[in-house]
Amino acid sequence: MARLLTQEDHDRVAAAITAAEARTSGEIYCIVAHSVATYRWIPVTLAAVAVLLTPLAVSLFAPDLHRWPLLGTDWTSGNLTAADADAAVKTGLRALSLLQIAVFVIVAALSWPHAVRLRLAPPPMRRHKVLHTARSQFLAQGLQQTRDRTGLMLFIAMAERQAVLIADQGIDSRVEQSVWDDTVVQLTKAAGAGQIVDGLVTAIGRCGDILAQHFPPESQPLNQLPNRVVEL
Repeated sequence: MARLLTQEDHDRVAAAITAAEARTSGEIYCIVAHSVATYRWIPVTLAAVAVLLTPLAVSLFAPDLHRWPLLGTDWTSGNLTAADADAAVKTGLRALSLLQIAVFVIVAALSWPHAVRLRLAPPPMRRHKVLHTARSQFLAQGLQQTRDRTGLMLFIAMAERQAVLIADQGIDSRVEQSVWDDTVVQLTKAAGAGQIVDGLVTAIGRCGDILAQHFPPESQPLNQLPNRVVEL
């Protein structure tokens, strides 16, 4: 998987974290993810729905499907016999089955590219996936293990175009989540403008300023988390 940030970008973010943490006992951690989910269920679900709607579409727009020359025609009597009716039903079912298979394959293929899956994923689901992944990474990276529970994480999901800020209990007990809202808004604006690193550096500086008001630096600083940005 291609890297999202250059080595120079990594160095800039690491330097920004180091500078921010010099003013506070809080710990800042950054994660940039390509995408938080594959959304592979979307093509299958869309194709299944299309297959279920196919009989209705046929009845409305192609009621004579069983007579299409593509499937061939058999000899029948001039009188509509039971055998003729059975043959018509069999031909119609065979035609409908072939059409449903074709519809499933076409819809699934058209909606399979990742960019299409992302666009078709409902926004509430994307937000849930991003938040869930951010919380999981918060725990996986050990931010909850800082001595005074003063870990703070900036998480960016590039494909979903969302940013999340999560603060540990020690910070939440003193700083309301609303205080961080402007920081996240400015970060998403920068990311939307293609200035992801500039946005991160600015957001880290703002977080450092806020944390410094509530968690001044210790006389003997202890760096409990690595000062770096992680790519997923």
